[in-house]
Amino acid sequence: MYIVYLIFKYDFKNVLFLKNLYLFRIIMLNLRCYYRYYCIILLIIFLVLCFNVYLVLFFSRDETSIKIAPTVKYNATYLAAQNILKSLRILDKDFELPIKTSQSSILREINILLSNLKLKINGDIDLYSSTINVINENGLMPLYGSPYLGSTINLLKTSKIIKTCYSIKGTQLKLLLTFENKQEVLFKPKWYLESEVIHGNVYAGKDRYNGEILAFYISLILGFPRVPIVVKRILDSTELQETATIGLKKTMYINSTTKETCIYGKCYYCKREDPICTKSLRLEGAAIFYLPSFINLKQYLHPWRRSYKENQRTRWETDNNFCDYIKTNYDLERILDFIDIAMFDFIIGNGDRHLYEVMERFNNSILLIDNGKSFGNPYEDNIDILAPLYQCCLIRQKTWDRLKTLKGGKFTEILQNMLDVHETISLITLPHYYALERRMKIIYASVVMCQKKSNESIFK
Repeated sequence: MYIVYLIFKYDFKNVLFLKNLYLFRIIMLNLRCYYRYYCIILLIIFLVLCFNVYLVLFFSRDETSIKIAPTVKYNATYLAAQNILKSLRILDKDFELPIKTSQSSILREINILLSNLKLKINGDIDLYSSTINVINENGLMPLYGSPYLGSTINLLKTSKIIKTCYSIKGTQLKLLLTFENKQEVLFKPKWYLESEVIHGNVYAGKDRYNGEILAFYISLILGFPRVPIVVKRILDSTELQETATIGLKKTMYINSTTKETCIYGKCYYCKREDPICTKSLRLEGAAIFYLPSFINLKQYLHPWRRSYKENQRTRWETDNNFCDYIKTNYDLERILDFIDIAMFDFIIGNGDRHLYEVMERFNNSILLIDNGKSFGNPYEDNIDILAPLYQCCLIRQKTWDRLKTLKGGKFTEILQNMLDVHETISLITLPHYYALERRMKIIYASVVMCQKKSNESIFK
């Protein structure tokens, strides 16, 4: 009993020991009845005591002798996200108050842009050439748009198609449409309903046609006129069959059950088992203005690109000082470009910017091409898309001024007004509208956080 007392005093929290002590007491009380079996009982008691001694020694041994797994290092993006969310919780209420149009030159400029979207020019004008002629080093058009913008959008929706073939570039099915005036347009078909939520990682699923269209309008609102004009275009099955090239026809067939025209095309992931088919003999999609070859587009790897491999992180995801490395390889203007792009991508939910394109003809100005992986999940905010912003803690003053002008619901109000001009069917759901406003606030919180931790001005 004295041994039991010592063990109990040594480790009174051991639940197993208490249970065994209770068993021991029961055995002792009934020992008289089972005296002839005392040898067996003593053996059991001895084994129970030995087991308890082992447990006590195991749980009380020196922890330094235990081989501990290396401490898991929280990656840089996780820590930044936590700090940004803390900043968001204490964000000044002023960021929720809208600004009157009469009080902002930026909002008046956006109103001119809206007027240009509504404007329809009559007469014998080469709208495509006029649209191309406004391209300069500041983007594909002025911040207030161009007088030809609305008419060009309408022309992209209605021009007669004389040839349809597949585009072999990229990983997904795309068609290349040629109009009567030889203007080419890239067509991305509609794979999902606008209300469908894409689950998985940030680049999951196929391209969203509505994401391409919405990205165009949002780029104009944010003051980044670097997305080629994109419109919603509907092709009918007869038009497809009559204009398809021989190569495309080889990848087309009529579904025997639905009688719909199906296309699987030719691309990295294209296969007959996964075609896109017309619905009610119509194929919806995004028609993207094909930029002229003379601007000399050139692609580069984005320094904040992802690994696209499970359980493999890139340097920017683990290194809090990654921007120091970037500053030794890129000049300030290019870094500010990356930060502008990051905010744009974060707002639309595009985490697939592995490449970026520049116009060599126009001082290597960056363009925002291929935005199809946007608007996938309105309920998730992938804050790591903002890595260039919160790691470098820099932002253009003109960008910040414009972002602040769009606070208090102004951003989504302007977007809705723009979409109402040319799009009769909604391209965006209410949850996505909420997501746009929420992500704007997260950007505000990120900038405020950077201001607090920086010893010098973050505005350039």
